[in-house]
Amino acid sequence: MTGKSFRYEQIAGKVEETIKLLKLKPGDKVPSIRQIVRDQKVSMNTAFQAYSLLEAKGIIVSRPRSGYVVNALGTLKAPDTKTYPMLPAKVEITSMATAMMKNAKEHGIINFSILAPVNEFLPITSLHKFVKASLAGAGNDNFQYPLVDGHPELLKQIAKLSLGWQYPISSDKILVSNGGMEAINLCLDAITSPGDIIAVESPTYHGILQSLERRGLKALEIKVDPETGLCIEDLELALQENKVTACIFMPRCNNPTGFSMPEINKIRLVELLGEKNIPLIEDDCLGELSFDSTTGFPAKAYDKYDNVLYCSSFSKTLAPGFRIGWVSSGRYHQAIEKLKFGSNISTNGIFQYAIAKYLESGLYNRHIRKMRNDLQGQMIKYIGSIAAHFPNGTKLATPKGGLSIWIALPDDIDAFEFQKKALSQGIGICPGHIFSSFNYYNHYIRLNCCPLWSNKIDKAIGVLAKVM
Repeated sequence: MTGKSFRYEQIAGKVEETIKLLKLKPGDKVPSIRQIVRDQKVSMNTAFQAYSLLEAKGIIVSRPRSGYVVNALGTLKAPDTKTYPMLPAKVEITSMATAMMKNAKEHGIINFSILAPVNEFLPITSLHKFVKASLAGAGNDNFQYPLVDGHPELLKQIAKLSLGWQYPISSDKILVSNGGMEAINLCLDAITSPGDIIAVESPTYHGILQSLERRGLKALEIKVDPETGLCIEDLELALQENKVTACIFMPRCNNPTGFSMPEINKIRLVELLGEKNIPLIEDDCLGELSFDSTTGFPAKAYDKYDNVLYCSSFSKTLAPGFRIGWVSSGRYHQAIEKLKFGSNISTNGIFQYAIAKYLESGLYNRHIRKMRNDLQGQMIKYIGSIAAHFPNGTKLATPKGGLSIWIALPDDIDAFEFQKKALSQGIGICPGHIFSSFNYYNHYIRLNCCPLWSNKIDKAIGVLAKVM
């Protein structure tokens, strides 16, 4: 077959030439499958094979209800996976992270540092209707303290979300919290003591590191691959060499990298920690925002050991301001229930009931499908702008979902200094320093794709490139 090519390869080559000739930009539509069948006089199967090849090469990407579009990810390489010493470390990032977020909020005209969806992506009109219903009636119990565990209607609806899992969660093993971070903090308080070693991903969400710092816990960082996530082999080695009390990982839509672990790796992770009786605190607050709806389930779905403390939230999908999260902690439920009662008694009952009724209405699944599609389209435009403006040597992880992009800048750029200079131009970003207890990511930044895409956003990314 040397020197010859299959018909689908020839079609793929023609589409690639069309993209170049028309100078199509990331996010622009390419000819549909039906158009290829009609224009090139080939079978539907040949056209699908051609587009599958282009997808595998990173040239195009499929978007639900929009067909195929040019993919910017093919123009940028993923960051290198580096190997670092796996040593427990005292965490000291709170003052830096707090100052960074405060300055970005006060001075960032365009803020790429806050990880929250814009109102345009939220079902505000529908939620408003259910909040009004929650407030209706003078004798409404929603004005009283709800049960410690949460509103019964919401507990039932959250449990229903897990019905497709291998091991679904029951409503009597769920506790509603004030956002996802309270859920994680309750888990840490229930199973750790000062000085304990907690395994975390590297990089990991700075809020987790801040929680460890407040409790006097040590972080043991386990490297991640920007495509497949946590390196389980490294975790196994770390567990052999250190007395690890617990792990906190984000298997789906990791923050900041955007990776999602393959299902086989999640199962292996649950089995490894279950057999060693090391609790896994799973942060799945972004898990619903996987661009590929077939990405799979959280690790908790495979938890036959009752060893995963599953934390999630509606802050990234429905209403950040409601602060409604939850935790399903298995055998630790009673301990966490006591801690919740001792800290703030309960979570806002009016918002709990409103979300419960929204979930019961059947609108949630439709909203999530649309939100995923909108976010993927938004991210394609952001990545296209980065590819067009940022200098050679820039690399980024391929986001599988979520709200942010993890970017490796050229090695000679200090992200913390870059962040300060960007702020002087009215642009807020997150320097990589705050995603590790070591100085591992001093030329990385997290750029959140939350501000709605516009020419103003494209110009702001251009300004960042000039600042560099």
